[in-house]
Amino acid sequence: MTEAVPRLTFNEAILGVEQAAGTVDFSEALIRRYSETIGHPLPGAEEGIRLEAPIGMVNAFFSRDVHQGSDVKLEGATVGLNAGRAIEVLEPILSGTVLNRFAVLKDVYTKTGRSGTMAFEVWEILFKDSDGKIIARASDSMVYRAPGGAPEGGPRGE
Repeated sequence: MTEAVPRLTFNEAILGVEQAAGTVDFSEALIRRYSETIGHPLPGAEEGIRLEAPIGMVNAFFSRDVHQGSDVKLEGATVGLNAGRAIEVLEPILSGTVLNRFAVLKDVYTKTGRSGTMAFEVWEILFKDSDGKIIARASDSMVYRAPGGAPEGGPRGE
C-alpha cells in the first residue's frame, strides 16, 4: 500500500527575493569579546591595528530571524532541524566594518525515502558592505520530517 505524501506549503512570494535582515557592526570591542569567549587568539592585536574578525564570528550573526516569513509547513510536521550550514568569507572583515545582512529563500522541496517524507528549506544569507559588495555569504538548510514511523520495509517498519 502506498502512503500519501504529506502536503507541503510555503510562502512562494518570497522565493528568490532578497530581504533585508539587519546590520552587523564588527567593532573592535565585539571582535575582542568574541575572540576571548571562544579562546581564539587575535594575531596582530596591537593598539592601532584593525583586527580581523574570525571566520566563525559570521556564524554568530546567522540567527533564526532570517527564516521569518517563509511559513514552510509540511503537513503533520511540528519540528524543524538544522540540516547544514556553510560559510564563505570573500574578503577579510576588519574591525570597524558594518555589514548589511540579507536573506534569500533559495529553495523548498520534499524528499521521500526510507525514513518517510521530509521537507527541506534552503536559505542564503548575504553580508554586504555599504556599496552592496558581498563580503561573506552563508547557506543554511532546515529539514522538517512528517511524524510517524518509517514506511514498511524502512528502518523501523520492518
